[in-house]
Amino acid sequence: MSEQVQQAARTWSDAEIGDDFDYVPVSPWAPVSLVTGALSLTALISLFGLYLAVFGALVGVAAVLRIRSSLGTVKGQPMAAIGLLLASISVVGGGYRTAHAYRHEVPEGFRRVHFPREIADQQFVYINGKRKIPAEVADLLGKKVYLKGFMWATQDTEGLTRFILLKDNGECCFGGRPKSHDFITVTLDSYAEGQRPPLASRASGMSDKVLTAEEQQALGAKFPNQLTTKAFVGMVAVGGILQADPKAGEGGEQADFEFAPVYTMNAELVEEVWTPF
Repeated sequence: MSEQVQQAARTWSDAEIGDDFDYVPVSPWAPVSLVTGALSLTALISLFGLYLAVFGALVGVAAVLRIRSSLGTVKGQPMAAIGLLLASISVVGGGYRTAHAYRHEVPEGFRRVHFPREIADQQFVYINGKRKIPAEVADLLGKKVYLKGFMWATQDTEGLTRFILLKDNGECCFGGRPKSHDFITVTLDSYAEGQRPPLASRASGMSDKVLTAEEQQALGAKFPNQLTTKAFVGMVAVGGILQADPKAGEGGEQADFEFAPVYTMNAELVEEVWTPF
């Protein structure tokens, strides 16, 4: 074999070995970071997306650190960095969106009330077998409050004029009978012609209907125009005047007394929650 042929063979062999040796795989962390970062953008429209954005930011940081510490044995750092950037933007944007919604969700003139803590957990005081409303809850009665809960035992999907609001979705989803301090009977207001509560226009799930004389009598409505709402599967927010009847269920069976509808609310707003807090 001539010297030129041997030299060409050595050159070709060295090039092939060099190409194989120079191959650097992409770290699996890189596409994972990019995908979670892209999904994190849902934080700009939902609270679940904010949780995902936080997770995506942690994945992005881990991806960048792992690739940098690999000493060049894997690549993909730019891809991981883009995922981290998207997740970071989503955390900031989603956090601002949630905070802004929380600050502005309570209508003007209404008081924010935490249903489980400020009403249900207070339970009742009993004196000589008579039910007394706790002082903390009594302070809320007759006032405009804004609170959140879950609809219970709703058979219709729309056109509701009354429903039960639970403190949580325990009885709502798993059966059972809520105690008196764990639910509120919500009744939507009726109104005179041309006097629809302005707050009702804020909720897309609320509509109106004109009651017949029989319906007006059955509902005990003062006016023929009635607010209605659709049923919600998840948490709902209700704005209205909280009332209580501590004598509800007295004189009947003990079970009826324990589960009597003590708390009631005349509501002019029923909507999906802006935030679940």
